[in-house]
Amino acid sequence: MDPLGLLLAIVALGVYPGGLLLVCLAWLTLRLSGMPRATGLDLRGLAAVCAAVVAASMATLPGSPAASLPPPGGATPNLLAAALLLFVAGSLIAPEPWSWRRRIVVGLGGVSLLMLGFVAASFSIETISGASGAASVTARIVVAIGILVALPVIVQPHRPGGSAPARAAVVAATVEVVLGMLIPAGLHFPVTLLWVAGLVAAAAVYALLLRAGRAVAQREHVTLVVLAVACATTGSLVALIASRAA
Repeated sequence: MDPLGLLLAIVALGVYPGGLLLVCLAWLTLRLSGMPRATGLDLRGLAAVCAAVVAASMATLPGSPAASLPPPGGATPNLLAAALLLFVAGSLIAPEPWSWRRRIVVGLGGVSLLMLGFVAASFSIETISGASGAASVTARIVVAIGILVALPVIVQPHRPGGSAPARAAVVAATVEVVLGMLIPAGLHFPVTLLWVAGLVAAAAVYALLLRAGRAVAQREHVTLVVLAVACATTGSLVALIASRAA
């Protein structure tokens, strides 16, 4: 990698869409979601934050430096890599033991994300987010809703113990990656600023929803589980239909 490519990678990890932006989103999540703030960062929490930063740096936000990295044509942030990093980060900070409901939600949510790759015939996040067609867009929206519904059931951000800042970082990184896939490709300044501002606003609203639904999420209520499973299954089926029609 040449010096320019190295600089862009540092910016992607340290500033945007990773690092600094993730810190802002995590701070909003921590403040607005009602997570306990007394806990600090332990070793597992620190490892989870590092994984979350790398995953967030792959988000397909407008003007992301990752799209300009060598080789020619731009680096392609991979959905498989981002999903694996978020899974590892979530596993590090999620409370144990894992119930069968959480295992089912994680499994189906992961499958639904991977099914999006078949729509675009690629696991490049940029290619997936740029896939056109009503079925493709519908699949991304439904899968995104399913992941966001499942997230508080999986991570359990309001459970006592663990590292609240790390949980906030993992939640914020997941929101950034998932919602980033819904942003249209090919945007130009100043429209890009509006979409980024919209992402921040959406993260704030999601944090407020986490606060409102924390009791339901802590109980792993059947309504949340069924909704997450239904969205993951529907998104996977729509993605399969879109891939066969492409």
